[in-house]
This record gives sequence, C-alpha cells and structure tokens, in this order.
Amino acid sequence: MKFLRFFFFVSLFLFSCKSTVKKEEGTKIGLIKYASNFKIEEAGEFTFLMIINPETNEIENKYFLKKEGQEDIQGMLSVSVPIKSIAALSSTHIGMLNKLNSLDEVLIISDTNYIYNKTIKSRFRNGLIESVGGDGVESVEPILYSRVNVVMFSGFGKPFSHQDKLEKLGIYCIPNYDWREFHPLGKAEWIKVFGYLLGKEKEASDYFDRIEREYFNLLNLAKASVKKPTVFSGSLLGDVWYAPAGESFNAKLYEDANLDYVYSQSKGTGSLDKSFEEILLDNQNTEYWLNPNSTSFTDLLANQSKMTYFKAVQDKKVYDYSFQMNYFWENSAIEPQKVLSDFITIFHNDIKRDDSLYFYQQLKD
Repeated sequence: MKFLRFFFFVSLFLFSCKSTVKKEEGTKIGLIKYASNFKIEEAGEFTFLMIINPETNEIENKYFLKKEGQEDIQGMLSVSVPIKSIAALSSTHIGMLNKLNSLDEVLIISDTNYIYNKTIKSRFRNGLIESVGGDGVESVEPILYSRVNVVMFSGFGKPFSHQDKLEKLGIYCIPNYDWREFHPLGKAEWIKVFGYLLGKEKEASDYFDRIEREYFNLLNLAKASVKKPTVFSGSLLGDVWYAPAGESFNAKLYEDANLDYVYSQSKGTGSLDKSFEEILLDNQNTEYWLNPNSTSFTDLLANQSKMTYFKAVQDKKVYDYSFQMNYFWENSAIEPQKVLSDFITIFHNDIKRDDSLYFYQQLKD
C-alpha cells in the first residue's frame, strides 16, 4: 500500500507538472538542447534518465536516478546517485569524465591501446584500473570483482554482454549513443548524462554552456569569411571509399565551418559507400582533402599512387588527425569547438587569428 501511494504520487506529479516543466525548461539545469538520443526529466525531487534508440527513436531504457532517502520505483531501473564508480568502455567517455574531474571513479576501461589520457594509463599501470578488451566482452569477471555501479558502453541497439546477470547484482549497463548524434553539440551534450550520474549536473551544464558559446562564436566567425573552400573527406578501404553522408556529424561541422562539402546534399547520418572512380569524378579538382587516414604523403601514396590524380594532393592541401588519433577520439567529442577552430585556421586564412591547430595537421612528405 505504501508503494502504491508513492507510485500514484509520482504519476500524478509527472502528469500535473508536464506543462509546468515545459514552460520552465529554459531555467532547468541539464536542459537538453541538441542531443537526440537521451532525455532527462526532473519532476520535483525525482529525476529520470531516458536513453533513446536512434534506430527506432523510442525509449530503450529508462532509469530512476535515486537520491539518498528515496525508494525504488517498481518496474523501473533505479540507479543510486551519485555513483561512486564506473566502467567507461569508450574513449569518448574518458574525455567527458576528465572534464568533470572524475577519473578516479573509473575502475574499468576497454582497451588501453586506444587510451590517450595519462592519468588513466598511470592508474592502469598501478593496478587501479582493469581492462576488459572491448564492449563485447565474453568474461565479466573484472566487472564483477570491481563492483562498479554503472557500465557505460557504446550502444548498438543490443544489451551489454551478461547484462541481466550484472543488473541482478546492482550493476547497471547504460548504452551511450553519443556516436550516433548528428550535431557536434549534441554529441558533447552527453556530458550531462555523466553529470547527473555523478552528482555533478551543474558542473556538466556549466561546461557545456561554455563550449556552446565558444562554438557559436567560432561559427559566426567562419560565416563572416569571404571564402567557402571546397572539400571532400574520407579514405579508401579496400575497394570502398567511406565519406560522411550529408546529414552526418562531420557534414554538420563542415557546414558550420563555412565549407562547400561535395556531398552535403546526400541523405543519411552515417557514411556513404563509394568507389574510387566516383570519388575521383566528383573531386578531382576539389581544393582540400580531409581525413585520408594517413600521416604523410609517403604513407598515403605508398600503395595508392592513383591518389596523385587529386588536385588537393598535387597542391598538398591534405589534413588529418591521424598524427594523434587517440587524442582526437578521446577529446574531439567533448571539444567540438576546437575541431571548428582547426577548420577555421586551415580553410579561412582571411580571418586573422593566432590559434594553432588542436587536432589536425597538414600532411608532409
């Protein structure tokens, strides 16, 4: 009976406050502005995290973020917050936790080969962190022994390995779809998920508000440029060239950097699969090439001499982040304003700025 009264109160409160929450969204900590794959609802003292499956646009998981003194809600996963420990199984998670000064809470990572952060590497060497080798782990012993509160993993629409077993023991597995966001700030906004889990929602919101301001200041700077350089992107893997689709995260960055991306009008939020011949036909005279997956022209042309057909290669206007790939993957998601800054530095030399490049470098011989 006690639970029924509690559940009735929560349901009634959520229903009666629906219009009030919407009206007051602008002042709510953690307001979600750009991300499409999660939602956070606050109703009085109750907070709910919803993970949205990007394939179906439906709620995949809903969590009651239970504060001290609150009771569980029957039929809903209740995660006690603030959590004290986490398994962070993607490098982007490490970047976000670093911004919240929460690396000490990381007890499990995926693969050290893909980690840049020196603190995490040091903690791993000292036995304070375990590695499970990837998202699709066959053995959950390291997770079980660590007794982390939450496993954050890259979502692919499937449960985490042994998820039922882990959740019966109070270890909650939360899919993270930051990589499926199609707005740069939407990807960065996933820091708010970590903020709410760690009891650092204000820190997360303040950080996000700052980079949002920086991002739009740079966007407006780029739009003021008199130039709109042409650019193509991606690389050849086997017989297939993978290029960002026109509705993708990268294409949005190119648009905001005031670039003329050749495939900006194409549909899709993932990659376009094209042949080398198609890319050459469309881009033989395109001015710049981004992300060839190489660190030098020697490397680029070693097995693919036909790349010299591109004017961008002839003019040596080719840029990549492969020089420091782990650093890029760990930090670019939470610092999209620095990617945008790089693009302004590379493509708009009519804008006088002193900024050096953060992630990208020009290919040399």
